[in-house]
Amino acid sequence: MKNIVHDNRVLVKCGSYCIMGGEGDKLVICGGKGMRFKRGVAVLAAVMLFVLSGCANDVSNQEEAASYVEFFTQAQVHDIYVELDEKDWQAVLDSPEEKEYYTADVSIDGSEIENAGFRTRGNSSLRAAGWRHSDRLPFRIKFDEYVDGQTFLGLDEMVLNNGNDDPSFLREYLGYEAFRQLGMEVPYVAFFNLYVNGKPHGLYVGVEAVDNSYLDRTFGGHKGSLYKAGEGATLEADTDLDLMEQKKGSSQDKSDIQKLIRILDEMETGEKGEIESILDVDSVLRYFAGNAVLHNWDDYAGQFCHNYYLYMDNGRFHMLPWDMNEGFLQTGPFYRPSDGAKQDISTPITGRAVLEERPLVMKLLSVPEYYQEYLEYCGILTEWLKEVSAERLDSLKEEIQTFVEQDQTKFYSYQEFEQQFLADNRNGIAGFIRDRIRYLEEALDGLTEESFPVS
Repeated sequence: MKNIVHDNRVLVKCGSYCIMGGEGDKLVICGGKGMRFKRGVAVLAAVMLFVLSGCANDVSNQEEAASYVEFFTQAQVHDIYVELDEKDWQAVLDSPEEKEYYTADVSIDGSEIENAGFRTRGNSSLRAAGWRHSDRLPFRIKFDEYVDGQTFLGLDEMVLNNGNDDPSFLREYLGYEAFRQLGMEVPYVAFFNLYVNGKPHGLYVGVEAVDNSYLDRTFGGHKGSLYKAGEGATLEADTDLDLMEQKKGSSQDKSDIQKLIRILDEMETGEKGEIESILDVDSVLRYFAGNAVLHNWDDYAGQFCHNYYLYMDNGRFHMLPWDMNEGFLQTGPFYRPSDGAKQDISTPITGRAVLEERPLVMKLLSVPEYYQEYLEYCGILTEWLKEVSAERLDSLKEEIQTFVEQDQTKFYSYQEFEQQFLADNRNGIAGFIRDRIRYLEEALDGLTEESFPVS
């Protein structure tokens, strides 16, 4: 909040609202909804209270966001205890695919949160526990599910991932770190020792969920339309809109996402058309580059075409990455070829995905300017990979290795964890990074803005 002198009148400004002294007893309130004139001292007091309380809330929200971000960026493994009725816990174990919320008390490093929502989450990671006949399920904790406004240090929701396809426990952690190198505000990640009803349940990777607190931190609010893409959400002209799950927003008929699909469909090859009126193209290019460089095959451009959010802010959709546990991998199910470190970078398409069925890729990257930006972002991440040296990996390994060794529920042996950090192990995270750098340096050197294989 600050005071500004404007035309010899004092203006009190907070966010998008302001109060100006007018002539006589007139009071001017200005903001996003236009200007209104009010009279009287009582009105002045009421309005001042309204605006100042809003300012206080803004400051409080910022402080809370800073609090949980600081928590997530601490170099330590946190303890999280979940207590729920034993019957409810058994119901979770018996029917994990139901993904039903149950009331639970949660303690994180000694901070108590009562009556939070606790349920399973995920798809392949959930199925993986079943294949292995394991209770090591992935979970979601929604702190405000039953108590409006309840948070943990300002965080309203988080997920706990079980390490499926990741003996290193680092793929998700480093994946989001990579996107952050591109200037994207992506979810924060930390490591948690999970205890359920007093019993140790293993080391989990905790991720900030894409919900109100994340949107507040990233966009300064959460009133825009938020869509989560289900499997097969290609954004083609005939896309089943049911595949775009609306999480937030007032457009109940999904007219905004329909408009995006229409404009995308109308784009001519190599031409921008009207796409920038509805889409923050830069966020999409960064999304493509991050997933392509890290060989995250489980994204929009991959076999299943999912794991992304679209959020409408100031009239344009932003693309938000989600779920990075399949990054840094040589292979994946339904995947060709077998050497992921040499996956073609000229297009982010992976596996059995078809370029013509991914209009965001085909239409955007056919524009030379956009394609050049995509390549530049790939170059930035290639340089970042060089910084993820053996020393950096060893530091992260040291942070979690004791807890990995003690984890009795993990999907992989401690020996397999150790092997992830051997440079000569092409299937490990260290070996992948080494081989990926070699490929990327050579490949990017030969690509120009005219290299995209236009369909």
